[in-house]
Amino acid sequence: GLARVASARVAGPRGFASAAADDTPGGIFRGSVANKSGLSHALDAVMREGHHDMRAFGRGTLAALASRAAYARFTAAHFHFYSELERRLDDAARGPNPTPTGSVWRRFSEDLRRAPALERDLAVLLDTTPGDHPVSPATAAYMRAIATAAEREASSCSAGSREPDRATPSLLAHFYARYLADLFGGSMLGWPTRRALGFKQTPQFYTHDVFDSLSGVVSRKQYVERVYEAINDAGEDIGANATAETVEEAKRAFAANAAVFAEGSGSSLL
Repeated sequence: GLARVASARVAGPRGFASAAADDTPGGIFRGSVANKSGLSHALDAVMREGHHDMRAFGRGTLAALASRAAYARFTAAHFHFYSELERRLDDAARGPNPTPTGSVWRRFSEDLRRAPALERDLAVLLDTTPGDHPVSPATAAYMRAIATAAEREASSCSAGSREPDRATPSLLAHFYARYLADLFGGSMLGWPTRRALGFKQTPQFYTHDVFDSLSGVVSRKQYVERVYEAINDAGEDIGANATAETVEEAKRAFAANAAVFAEGSGSSLL
């Protein structure tokens, strides 16, 4: 039922450990070559070691499906923090010398950008706007964490510095925490959400046009592998300290996101 789907979405690769098909999240995770080394492997350790609150994500998702009003609050919160993240990613990608995370975002922004889809869902499915929903305390804290990571990465890259342990891709941790989760499990919630809330169409937030194209040029498995490869490229020239700091930032990103889900279910992790 919905509880199983919600748990699978937040468990990510671990939640599908018994899946057999290669195109399942678990199959993609196990079959990837790029995530067995480099920065991708280091970031995946955050998931493998359980540094994310699966219960908070599951409870928050189920609470959001209780009513359209609850789902509107959930969607607006996502719009607010995705807007902050994507604004910072756009800044990182701008100009002739993007930061390490900016270089990754240049490759995938057209496909992965979520804020416009969330704004559309609010308007088309829920007859509301982001402005109708003030930023909550947990969402504001998450947005501050994103901003701090972006500023830290920009500072580490200042004056053209790309020396080991100097250019720390802190913002990449937030890219990883959000978009890999979307690619692995988030798409599974589209149909259950549509059914639970009686929508005439699947929320656009849970769809990626790159996979829905009739051309069938790219599979989800191939696309995730490209993302992992790009993460490794971004981390290729950083040292051990910068890698460790990026991993710690990923833990902070998951914790901040979990707090938003917990807040939506009536509890608090702040």
